[in-house]
Amino acid sequence: MSLPAPADYPPPSTSELPVSRAPWELSGGRAALLVHDMQRYFARVYRPGSAALERAVSSIASLLHAARRHGVPVVYTAQSGDQDPAERGLQADLWGPGLRADPTDTEILAPLAPRPGELVLAKHRYSAFARTDLARWLADQGRDQLVITGVYAQYGVLATALDAFCRDIAPFVVADAVAAFDRPGHLRALEQAADSCAVVTTAAAVRAALALPRQPPGAPEPGGADEVLRGALAELLDGDEEVEAALAEPDRDLFALGLDSVRAMALLAALEERGVAVDFGDFIGAGTVGFLRERIAATPGAAPPG
Repeated sequence: MSLPAPADYPPPSTSELPVSRAPWELSGGRAALLVHDMQRYFARVYRPGSAALERAVSSIASLLHAARRHGVPVVYTAQSGDQDPAERGLQADLWGPGLRADPTDTEILAPLAPRPGELVLAKHRYSAFARTDLARWLADQGRDQLVITGVYAQYGVLATALDAFCRDIAPFVVADAVAAFDRPGHLRALEQAADSCAVVTTAAAVRAALALPRQPPGAPEPGGADEVLRGALAELLDGDEEVEAALAEPDRDLFALGLDSVRAMALLAALEERGVAVDFGDFIGAGTVGFLRERIAATPGAAPPG
């Protein structure tokens, strides 16, 4: 047996994401980022131009940039090639012999390649914790939250989230930074994670959370519209000076500062995670921080403007 050819499919939209039972808030001072099995062997089965894979790669790349920028540790898993049948175990019955000991199988995709000093764990089973030092590494890093990205959503990603939960490590599954064999499998994995063990979130929301100022232990989580906007804008504009300029001049056109339509959608997705729904067309027409502040103020239960 070998890997099936995944169906190409559009990734789930933000409105389709399940509601998570877990109440956890992601914190840059507590989180680590996991890039799970993004090797050429696992990516090659997708058709060229696959929307599901391309979205996952793009989202993971943005999260790697954010994590490195904000001092969040990064860890990878990668399966070894030419595994001994005894080591391969029951996986061989479902998926065949696995990877060859050849870079065309084992290399992590170039846009996501680890940097010197970042940990790459040899993967053995579905869960990234199985027969690895991931739990110990997280403890050594002082991290008790794990942001999970990669393939495949309904197997290794879900198993890792369940395993993290069982170890009292809060998992955050990034819906647009994982891919599955098909859309139903992608959605089922998110639904099971949200129902049983994890917060299902988006790359935009994770980037915004990582950019928020870190709080001392025991301090309340940051709130307020400007703090939410600052965190979201930090990953969407070019540098802290541009972010502060946008906040200081609320009537200034964000698109003149370098925001584009793709980044605008990411910004609105981050705000939606905070309970603030903003129509994309309305925002394109206004394009200012002042407009977003007004929408936040008009949303019951949202953080008040700063």
